[in-house]
Amino acid sequence: MQRRNLTIYEEAQGFQMMMDFGETEASIAAKTGFTKKTIRHRLNIAKLDQEELQRKEKDGGFQLSLKDLYELEKVKDIHVRNEILKQSSSSRDLINRAHSAVEEAKREENAKAIGVMLEELGICKASDEVKSELYSGKWKTLKGFELEEEVPKEITLPEEKEPMFYLVSYRRLLVITKMQKGDKVLSPMEQEEKRKARVKKQIKAILKESSARRKALIQDIISGKVDAVKDEGEEIRRIWQALVGLDALLQEALLRKLFLDKDEYCCSKEERQEAQKKADNMNIIHQMLVLLDASMASTNETFDYKLKFNSSRGKALLKGYEALEPYGWYFASEDERKVLDGTHELYEKETGKENIG
Repeated sequence: MQRRNLTIYEEAQGFQMMMDFGETEASIAAKTGFTKKTIRHRLNIAKLDQEELQRKEKDGGFQLSLKDLYELEKVKDIHVRNEILKQSSSSRDLINRAHSAVEEAKREENAKAIGVMLEELGICKASDEVKSELYSGKWKTLKGFELEEEVPKEITLPEEKEPMFYLVSYRRLLVITKMQKGDKVLSPMEQEEKRKARVKKQIKAILKESSARRKALIQDIISGKVDAVKDEGEEIRRIWQALVGLDALLQEALLRKLFLDKDEYCCSKEERQEAQKKADNMNIIHQMLVLLDASMASTNETFDYKLKFNSSRGKALLKGYEALEPYGWYFASEDERKVLDGTHELYEKETGKENIG
C-alpha cells in the first residue's frame, strides 16, 4: 500500500484485504497514512463489479477517475451502481447516469412516503390493470403530487363515492377514481377526439420525462458537476446547429430567468440587473446551453392535429439531444427515442390514400 503508482483498483483491493484480515478503518489509516474518508471511499469501490471496473480502468477512451467513482458512490443500491458502471460508455455518461439514479431513488422514497400516508386514509395502490387504463378515459385524477418536491405533512382529498387509488406516473404520484358515466352517449367523432386527447397526453408525458432530465443535465454542466468538453469549438458548432434547427429565439430574458426565483415582471429593477450581470458572466457555451434548453422546452409537441408525427420538430429535438451527448446525455427508455424519431406506435400512420395524394 506504500507504492506510489497504485491504481484505484489496487488501492480498493488492498484496503478490502486489510479489512478481511481484521483491520479497522482507524488501524488502516494509522498504518498507511490515508484518511478514514479516503479509506471509506476505496472500500466502496471494492464493492463494485471488479471485472467491469478493471475494464473501464484500462479503457483509455473512458477516462475513469476518482471523481466519477465518488459520484457513483452516491447511488445507495450497489446493484444499481454496477449496472450504471456496465452501461456507461464514458466518464460523463457515468456521471449523468449516477445523478439520474440518485434523483430517481429520491422520487421513489417520496412516492413510498406519500403512499404510506394515502394508505392510512384507506386509499389502495392501483393494480397493473388500472395503470394500463390511466389514459383510457375510464379514470380521472383527483390530486397529483410532484415527486421531486418535499413530501407534504398532511394530505386532504375531495369526497368521492367511488373508491380511490394511487399510482406513480412518470415523476408524479396521482390519486385517481373511476370516471362517472353520464347520460350522454358520445358520437363516433366525439369518441375519436377523446381517444386522440388521451394519446396526446401520453406523448407529452414521455417528452416531459426527457425534458426534466435534460434540464437537470444542463444545470449540472453549468454548476461544474459535469466537466467541460475538450473541443469547445466543435461543441459550439453542434449547439448552434441545434439552435438553428429549433428556430431558437436568442433572448437575454431567457438567460436572466436562470438566476431569478420568480417571474421577471415580479422582480425589482435591482434583481433584474443582478440577474443580467450573472448571465453576462457565463461563458458562451453555458449561455448557448440555457438557450438550447429553453428552445427545446418550447417545442413540446411532435405531432400535428391528426396525431401524425411532425418530422421537422422531431429531428430538431433529436439534434438538440445530440449536442448534449458529449456531456453524457442518453435516452432512459426506448419510448423517449421513438417519440422523437417517429417510430412510436402512438402516432397515427400514413394511409396509402394519403400518400398518393
